[in-house]
Amino acid sequence: MKVHFPTITTGEQIARMCEMASLIWKEAYRDMLPWEQIHYMLDLFFKPSVIEKQIACENYTYCFINAGGVDAGFFGICPRLEGNALFLSKIYLIREYRGGGLFDQSMNEIIRLARLHGLPAVRLHVNKNNTRAIKAYIRFGFHITESDVFDIGRGYVMDDHILEYLIRG
Repeated sequence: MKVHFPTITTGEQIARMCEMASLIWKEAYRDMLPWEQIHYMLDLFFKPSVIEKQIACENYTYCFINAGGVDAGFFGICPRLEGNALFLSKIYLIREYRGGGLFDQSMNEIIRLARLHGLPAVRLHVNKNNTRAIKAYIRFGFHITESDVFDIGRGYVMDDHILEYLIRG
């Protein structure tokens, strides 16, 4: 299946990505986080105005993961937000598209983008209870470098592992 990664730039694309995030989060995090926290975090991280600001002012790039003409997910990156590494802010696939190789193809694209920026590593944060994602990252070659708790307001925290992938050659 042909996979490509169109950059998300328009208001319509951003709105579609935010809708996709809402569907994915409600399914993926329902057993990990309280329902109220899921809604709070969606509003905090996936409001179109937040994404637009990240793109316009904070050097973020968002791309759809398009498989066979269908947007199966998306990712967001930001160079050098976490030291000398490409920060993988977000990568999500719709449930029906998981397990078919799109994760690996997307990670290869993200590594290509890190190289393009001259960066030797990719870093990300993942919820400590998201064992499915942690296993996928480790299988791909990431390793846990540290863990931290981040206060995100309203009494909520993100209790995350920080993972890193070192780019070779």
